[in-house]
Amino acid sequence: MANQYEEDEDDLDVIDQNDQGGPANLRKALKRAEREKKELADQLATIQADLRGRSVTEVLEKKGVPTKVAKFIPGDVSTPEQIDAWLNENADIFGFQAPDASSEEPSANVRETQRINAALQNANTPSPDADTAAKLLALKQEKSFTCLFLVSR
Repeated sequence: MANQYEEDEDDLDVIDQNDQGGPANLRKALKRAEREKKELADQLATIQADLRGRSVTEVLEKKGVPTKVAKFIPGDVSTPEQIDAWLNENADIFGFQAPDASSEEPSANVRETQRINAALQNANTPSPDADTAAKLLALKQEKSFTCLFLVSR
């Protein structure tokens, strides 16, 4: 029986040499992996919050809504479509008018602005001499009209 115990001890020595710390090393590796996982989760949360903030700001600027409204938008509203729907739903609360999706005709202000821009693109800016000459001509015509009006009475 003495031989039987010697063989078992030899087996334990082999296991101890290969193990080199056993469960202690596994616990250290687990703690290290959990710490890395937590750091990565924090980074992901920061990046997602920044991305959501940017998309909210872009949608608000696109719609012409003050960016201060962003702090009232719930956290679960994150995609541009959801933000747009939330803004349309709560437009009366914040004092702006939700655009009517059914009417694609531009408003009167937009049409007038387009008309003015078109006129300005085709307009010629007179030189100072031509502008002065036009004013003098208009003044002469006004005086002659006044004189004719007084003579005809």
